[in-house]
Amino acid sequence: MTRNMKRMGWAGASAALALTASGLLAPAVAFAGDDQSVAPTSGPEFDATAKQLLSSDEQVQAVAKGGNGNVVVYATADEAALQGEAKTFVQSKSNVEVKVIDSPIKALAENDVVAGAGYFSTDPANPGPGGLCSIGFTGWSPQGKPAVITAGHCNEDGLFSSSFLTLPSGDPAGGGAGDNSTAEVTDELGTLAFTQFGGPGSTEGSEGDVTSVDIATIDITNDSLKLHPEITDWTTASSDDLSKSTTDVKAVGSAQVGQPASKSGRTTGFTTGTVTAVQGWSKITKPDETFRWVYGFAIESDSRIVQEGDSGGAVFQGGTAVGVVSGGSQDGDLLWAADLQAGLAQTDGYTVALKIDAPALTTPADGGSVGVGGVISGTAQVGTTLKVKPSSGDSFEVTVDGSGNWSFPAPDKLGTYSFSLTSVSGYNTSTTVDASVEVKAEAPVITTPANGSTVENELTAISGTGLAGATVTLTGDVKGSAKVAEDGSWSVETDLGIGQYSVTATQARDGQTSAAATVEFTVAPSAPVITGIQDGESYSGAAVPTAISGTGLTGADITVTINDAKVGETVVKDGKWSVVLKDALAAGDYAVVATQTVDGVSSSASVSFSVTAAPAPAPSPSGTPAPGGNPGGGNGGGLANTGMGDVAPLAWGAFALMLGGFGALGYRKVRRSVR
Repeated sequence: MTRNMKRMGWAGASAALALTASGLLAPAVAFAGDDQSVAPTSGPEFDATAKQLLSSDEQVQAVAKGGNGNVVVYATADEAALQGEAKTFVQSKSNVEVKVIDSPIKALAENDVVAGAGYFSTDPANPGPGGLCSIGFTGWSPQGKPAVITAGHCNEDGLFSSSFLTLPSGDPAGGGAGDNSTAEVTDELGTLAFTQFGGPGSTEGSEGDVTSVDIATIDITNDSLKLHPEITDWTTASSDDLSKSTTDVKAVGSAQVGQPASKSGRTTGFTTGTVTAVQGWSKITKPDETFRWVYGFAIESDSRIVQEGDSGGAVFQGGTAVGVVSGGSQDGDLLWAADLQAGLAQTDGYTVALKIDAPALTTPADGGSVGVGGVISGTAQVGTTLKVKPSSGDSFEVTVDGSGNWSFPAPDKLGTYSFSLTSVSGYNTSTTVDASVEVKAEAPVITTPANGSTVENELTAISGTGLAGATVTLTGDVKGSAKVAEDGSWSVETDLGIGQYSVTATQARDGQTSAAATVEFTVAPSAPVITGIQDGESYSGAAVPTAISGTGLTGADITVTINDAKVGETVVKDGKWSVVLKDALAAGDYAVVATQTVDGVSSSASVSFSVTAAPAPAPSPSGTPAPGGNPGGGNGGGLANTGMGDVAPLAWGAFALMLGGFGALGYRKVRRSVR
C-alpha cells in the first residue's frame, strides 16, 4: 500500500501536564495533635482527606488507595520534608505510606489501527505545531461508527482537532530517534469528537470528584482504515505493521491493586509494572504550571515504563482495558493512568471495541440430528448475546448465561435446519459460525398399555403421544394408523382378548419417518375369587376349611396351592370352582393361592388364615357312658383310633356334598379371538 508520508520535526511534542492524585485520605479536619491512628481508605471521609492532603502541601502529587488497607501518598519529598498538615497527618496515621518521586507527575503527551500505536494531532487551521501521543483503544461512537479513545490532554483542550497516524518504525518504540526527529505522519486518522482534561468542560476539576478525567475520542474519517480490538506489543514495528503481534481486548473493567498491568505507547512501547494504588486523584501539571485533577490509579516499576509521547496509550490487565496513560514521573518508573470507565462515562456513549470469541455449537454437533422441540445448545463469550439467523425465516436472539451457555429449541419442521451463529455485545460482533442439524421425528410414545404391563381381560385401544400432524402407524399384533392431534395425542382402536402381545409404532410427517417404539404387554384374565375363607381369620374345630372354593371365568383352569404345595386343580364351571382337601389341616398358619389360567395366561388370588387346635372335651362324670356308646378310657366296642378324632366323618361328609353339588355343572372353555 502506498502511504502519504510527511516528515515532521518534533519539539516539545507532548504537553507537560501533571497527574492528579487519588482519593483515599482522612476527613477534612485538622491533623495536628492526632494520636497514631488509622486513616480512612474509602467513602466521603477518604475523599475529604485526599482533598485536604493534596491542597495542604504542593509536594504531594497524588493520593490513592493501596492494596493492604493503606493510603499511598506520592510526593516529591520524603516524610521528614513534608509541610504542615500533610506532615502531621502522615506521622499520626499508622496506615499511610509515603512514596518519593523524582518530579511532579507530568502528562505524556499501515491501514490496520491498533491500540498503543502513535498518532499526531494538530490544529487544522495551523497544521505545523501539534502533539505526538498514543492511541488508547479502538472503539465505537454512540452511533456505532469506528472511533479511537485516547487522553484528553493530547489535543490542547480541543485546539488540536485533526489527527494522523505516525509511521511505527519512525517512533521511538519502533526504533526511531528518541527526540522524535524521525517521526513521520502517514495516513489521516480522524477528527476530535470529545475531549475532557480535568473537570467537565476541561476545567481544573477537583480532588474527590470521579468526573475529573483525562479522556478524548476521535471519530475515524479515513474509510480505508481497519480498526482492530487489539493492543500492539511493538515487536513488529520494523515492518510498520503493528497488528501482527497483539493482545486481544476482551472486556473493560477496573484496575486490580497488587496485580501486574501493562501499557502500550509510541515512546516506550510495551511495558509492565504493578498497580500499587487505585481510586485516587493526581494533579497533572501543564506547561503553564497550572494543573488539572485526574481520577485514576498508579502503576510502579523498577525500570522506566512511561515517557512523553506515551500519553493516551493503552493500560490493561490481561485482556481487560482499565485505563489510558495520563502522566508519569520524570524517570518513568511511576505511571498515572486515567480510569477508563470514569472517562467513558463522560463521553455520552463512546465504548471500547472488544474482541468477541466465536460461539460454538455443542449439542448436537454440526451435521448431527435432533428431535422436533429438542435442544440445540452451545457456548459463547460471557456478556454477549447470541444472534441466530436461519437460512430461511427471521433472525432471533438467545441469552448467554453467566457460565457462557446458550440453548434454543429445534424447529417444528422436519428436515435439514441450516443457520448461522454470531455473538454480539453492543457494536462488537464475533466471526459468524455456519451450522446445520437434521431435525428428525422421534419415535412416538405408546402410553397405553405401558411396556411390560398387564391388562385385565381385554384391551380396546392403543394410545400415546406424538408429533402434531404426523401419522402414527402400528404393526405387529395390532395393525392400524391414526393422525396425531394438535395436543399431541393419538389412539388406535383394537379388540384384544387374553394373550401376550407385541406392538410397534412409527410416525411420519414432512416426508420423514421416525424411529420405532415397541411395547410388549399381556392381556390376562382377572384374578379368581376365593370364597368361604376370610383373609386373616383363625379357624378351629368343625370350622376348619376342608375345601378351597370360589368363582372365576367359566372354562378357566384353576390350580390351588397351600403354603406353596399344590393341593388340587379343577376347571371353572358356571363361574364356580372348588378343590377338596385330601388331608385335614392341622394347627398352624396357611397361605392359599388360587391361580386361574386361560390360553396360557394366568392370574392369581391369595388369602391367609390359621388353624388352632380344638379344646379337649371335658371329662365325663364317673359311671356315665361316653358319647356314641364308646366307654371312656377303652376301645372295647368303639371305633378304632385313627388319629383324626371326631372330625373325620364331617370332612368326608362335606366332600360327598361337594361332589354332589358340582357333578351336574356344565363345562365350557372360552377363548377370545385375537385381532
